[in-house]
Amino acid sequence: MAGIDKEVGYRLLRDRYLELRRSGVTAADTLQAIGFSSSRVPAWEAAVELDHGRHHLRVDASREAAFWVAFDAGTDLASSAVVARVSGSTGYRWVHRRFHELRSEGLSVARAARKLRLAVGRAAVLERERQQRVIRDSLVLAAARRDSAALVDVGLHETDAVRKRRERADSYWQLMREGVSNVDACRLLGMSRRSGTLIRKQNNFLIPPLVPPRSTGRYLTMRERMQIADLLRMGCTIRQIGVQLGRHASTISRELHRHRDGAGNYLPRTADHDAHRQRARPKVSRLAANTSLRRLVQRKLNRCWSPEEISGWLRKTYPEDDGMRVCHETIYRALPLREDTGLHKRYALKLRTGRRIRKTRWRTRSGQGSRIRNMVMIDQRPAEIETKEIAGHWEGDLIVGVGSVSAMVTLRERTTQYGMVINLPHDHTAASVNTAVIGAFATLPAHLKRSLTWDQGVEMASHEALTKATGIPIYFAERASPWQRGANENYNGLLRQYFPKGTDLAQHTASHVAHVMNEINTRPRKGLGYDTPAQRLSAAHRTSKRP
Repeated sequence: MAGIDKEVGYRLLRDRYLELRRSGVTAADTLQAIGFSSSRVPAWEAAVELDHGRHHLRVDASREAAFWVAFDAGTDLASSAVVARVSGSTGYRWVHRRFHELRSEGLSVARAARKLRLAVGRAAVLERERQQRVIRDSLVLAAARRDSAALVDVGLHETDAVRKRRERADSYWQLMREGVSNVDACRLLGMSRRSGTLIRKQNNFLIPPLVPPRSTGRYLTMRERMQIADLLRMGCTIRQIGVQLGRHASTISRELHRHRDGAGNYLPRTADHDAHRQRARPKVSRLAANTSLRRLVQRKLNRCWSPEEISGWLRKTYPEDDGMRVCHETIYRALPLREDTGLHKRYALKLRTGRRIRKTRWRTRSGQGSRIRNMVMIDQRPAEIETKEIAGHWEGDLIVGVGSVSAMVTLRERTTQYGMVINLPHDHTAASVNTAVIGAFATLPAHLKRSLTWDQGVEMASHEALTKATGIPIYFAERASPWQRGANENYNGLLRQYFPKGTDLAQHTASHVAHVMNEINTRPRKGLGYDTPAQRLSAAHRTSKRP
């Protein structure tokens, strides 16, 4: 692939081995670093102390050091060469090389010439030679970039051994399609039975189709990956590589991010193998593969946490452990599966709806009812309520028990998502609702009682008296528009996990209702960054000031 002789490759490996050993790396770590071992290693090891990295025709390093000592002391070039016992041309080559080194370090032509005591004309000649070399190298690099696709074609060219193995595998599979057994096919092709088994294993014991599937262009091919690796070695940027391949720069960036090893190297054949393995379907579910994660999710479902709350809590609790994270969609989809591959169906009963299959859309009811006098509609509500930046704006409603006899008043604050529940075991008249709401708000400071939004239920017939008693303005949502009180509707859904529809709400004691309210307020919320409503209300209680 590199277009060099095998012995040249050995020499490059030897140079790399000596470089690492002389830098202090042990022999074992050096062999692991270069990923190569050979019977030549003992000879390389013997050269670690003897050889100092100089060519066998090059003048001894001590002579060059003596030359520079004399030259730096002010001796001219010819005399310095005599001191070092070398020819004048050798001294000139050393000065020439030092000039290029100084220019590469950023020194100007004039400063480099003064440092080496070169005449202006000689410095100009050396600079012109250096520029010609730079231009020549840049042209070679540009040509390599331009012809990178042709270079990849050379790298992908099959050797005779690879071609023979492929042709033998094609013949083997053709015999398999004709119904020949593995033993007979191997006998006909003159190979061992084990060789046929290896061919089958490499293809997962599946007979490949006669016509391979055509690439849709969606995924990078092996040829493109090799071209990416070559262009990276040439110093091309991600955008330049994208232009060469006709791909978006983001595609190249994601490819390098996914398939670089720990040292930052990009290996195209390894990347292609990993990409094919990652695209394989079906994949093992994360909940099925990770027993500890599955058990933790089950415990949270038993506590009536929603899948999205569980997913957010896991991200916040295990920020450094990717193995302990799971998407909420994964939890939802695992519920219909068998117990050994997902979550048992009994955990579906812990969901808010109690269903194993989710509806794509909620239906809203529209109906007629009694009109409430002197209502202030929701469109007249201050704009600051919509921003949810200031705490103290509440939404309220009733959840009704069987036969519409018992009920519960539910209140939820829009910003902190803190909720309150007051049980009405006997009736839910306007007077009872007013008494319950007044008692619930009695413990709150004034800056946490700014407004209350309700639907047009008849329990708010005495809303003016409630406003007079609490000082809280009340706004009414439109008919059949529960989304206008989304915070309270969501809270009612949470409560229905504990107080199901069609049951008698009067049977629940005040202590049990308080326990449920506390449990819900200490559950993490996605909209709060997975903080709890109790934490947010406590913070608002301490810091908020009424404007």
